[in-house]
Amino acid sequence: MSVRPSSALREKADALALLLSSGQSSNIAIDTLFEELGITNEHIADTSLSRSTATGHIGIYKPEEVDGEIVYSRDVSRKARWTYFADIPMIPAKGTRKRVVLLGESVARGFLLDPGFTPAQVLGTLLNGNADKDEFEVIDLAETNLGMAGLKERYREALALEPDMVLFLAGNNWRDDLVNMILTDKTYLSRVREALVLNQDISSARTILEELFSTLVGSFLEYVRTVGGPALPVIFAIPEFNLLDCRSTPGERFISRLPDNGIAGWIAARDQAELVLKEQDAQRGISHASRMIALDPSHPYGYELLADAHLLLQEYDKARVYLETARDTALFCRTNSKPRMFNITRQTILREAAGHKIDVVDIPEVFSRHLNGKIPGKDLFLDYCHFTAEGIQVAMQAVAERIFVLSGNTGNGKVSATSIRPDQEVHAMAHLFAAIHNAHWGQQYGILYHHCLKALQYSKEIARTMIYYCDMMNRSASNNLCKTLEILVTGNTRLDRYVHALLHPRSGKTMEIDLVNAMVAALQTAGVNLIKYVDDLRNKEHGVSIQAVNLLETFYHATSYDEYQGTKAAFYQARDAQSVFFLVAAKDEPVFFDISLRVPGLPEEGKITVLLNGVQVSEVAVSGKWTRHSLTVPADICTNGINTVTICWPVPERLAAAEQRATADEAILDAAFYVFGEIVTFTATSNAATHFELN
Repeated sequence: MSVRPSSALREKADALALLLSSGQSSNIAIDTLFEELGITNEHIADTSLSRSTATGHIGIYKPEEVDGEIVYSRDVSRKARWTYFADIPMIPAKGTRKRVVLLGESVARGFLLDPGFTPAQVLGTLLNGNADKDEFEVIDLAETNLGMAGLKERYREALALEPDMVLFLAGNNWRDDLVNMILTDKTYLSRVREALVLNQDISSARTILEELFSTLVGSFLEYVRTVGGPALPVIFAIPEFNLLDCRSTPGERFISRLPDNGIAGWIAARDQAELVLKEQDAQRGISHASRMIALDPSHPYGYELLADAHLLLQEYDKARVYLETARDTALFCRTNSKPRMFNITRQTILREAAGHKIDVVDIPEVFSRHLNGKIPGKDLFLDYCHFTAEGIQVAMQAVAERIFVLSGNTGNGKVSATSIRPDQEVHAMAHLFAAIHNAHWGQQYGILYHHCLKALQYSKEIARTMIYYCDMMNRSASNNLCKTLEILVTGNTRLDRYVHALLHPRSGKTMEIDLVNAMVAALQTAGVNLIKYVDDLRNKEHGVSIQAVNLLETFYHATSYDEYQGTKAAFYQARDAQSVFFLVAAKDEPVFFDISLRVPGLPEEGKITVLLNGVQVSEVAVSGKWTRHSLTVPADICTNGINTVTICWPVPERLAAAEQRATADEAILDAAFYVFGEIVTFTATSNAATHFELN
């Protein structure tokens, strides 16, 4: 949300310009730089669309005349984007079959199962296997990462295919369109700033954001009908979210800047809620979680804990409401949150679609019926929003039934959705990449282990890929410099569509500790013991017994690839009362720390507590100015392998209103979320001589 580019952004822009001008650079490297500059694949796609208008392209497809008819073939000049589309070389000329054009983003693409098993494939089989009079063809134009702006353009282009019906399965990527709408209209921006910064009124900010989002969605529906004309049948299938198993990331849990004693009260309520829910005490959990929500309605964790309490009581309807509200707090843009369908988007479509003569298939309602009212989870989702094979089957069955009604057909039920299944290898790869994708978006060990185990159950051959992945993620070199990446990609041709999942943000690699541990545990069930190999590799690449380690590198504190959306500081900023770092050490060896830190705005001297593996090892005086400290951890506290270093920051007893700044858009977020502490250097070693040298 920056107005003026930082020096880091200028450096990335210079690097991108050099790559583009070389003519020999990797598309992966270029896409990575685009993403680091805040230009997502959605924006890249939209940028190319202006050329499509002039050339008659439909996405990656260019028009060609064959035997006097116009067909659309994949354009080699756009090969870098082929993997974002269906694995279909050519779209034929319109024939006698009823043509249904599918438009959408990665959910419509069948992400993680694609290209072996997709919604378009299942829908086509259901339509042609069950229609009583017509034959159908489903043209799959879904594109991974497509946003609302790109979707509009793709829809306009697709009309050249003479569709008999258009099906949208979209809406998960529209938050970026909302942000762009706010940033390009100073009236909207002023309203949001006033609510969040001047008034510190989170509830009114939510109302404003939802009002603007509803306006944006309504304009999309109007566009669809205006461009397509009154006679074109249109169906909008509303996606669902993995409410049960997908929870907020550490970044999405940054603590808000609450006035007076709000922060202290919120943290106390959180700690109590977690404690009583571990004891299965639902009623006390409801009480403490409700207190969290009262203090900060913008934070997802209070709603998630409240939902967990109601799940203990098997009150699924109440739990669903709170999980949906937790999901929707991503509107406050703490991080570059994973895609999702917001409730305001769904409600706007349900309310306004009929007025534009657009039919709706409400997949949340379809899934609820399928589960007899229970909340959807890993049975229907591979990650936060992408469907399992069962999820695709259930969703496309509902869509097919609606298409039959609109086309005047009667479904005979000869072909069931459950009879259309992917092969074992497709299942295995989907679950493997689901584990990786969930890890990148900060999900916890349990769901990662589930997908690793499922992958191995479908194919023992996937063990080889897991072993190489564990090796690559424990190397200190960037993935694209690891020999293991080359082995992975050349050894499995199915990886080409998801090779981007094997990369990481520039200077943002983590050890993916939970994922590697989940893979190691799952491999043990298949008779592969990787424990010693991983432990030895971690020690070689990251162990403090071998080298001094900079704990501010992302290896040693980051657990996901989501990023704070405000001002990027040149040093580590703690936005929770505790900061956790990972230390690879050896048992019975002392560890020496060198740390420089401060607590911004602290009016008088305070203290931080340093814990190693939960044991207090030091208490350090801090202030609003940078101070440097040398700490020694006794030899008997460390264990072999991964150790945790926890810094407990002072919690403000009372907090004045945020300082008013209006010079940059980041000020909105910087004023909304509290900084507990900052660290500019943090090194660790078990070598006393090296430690003293550092000092």
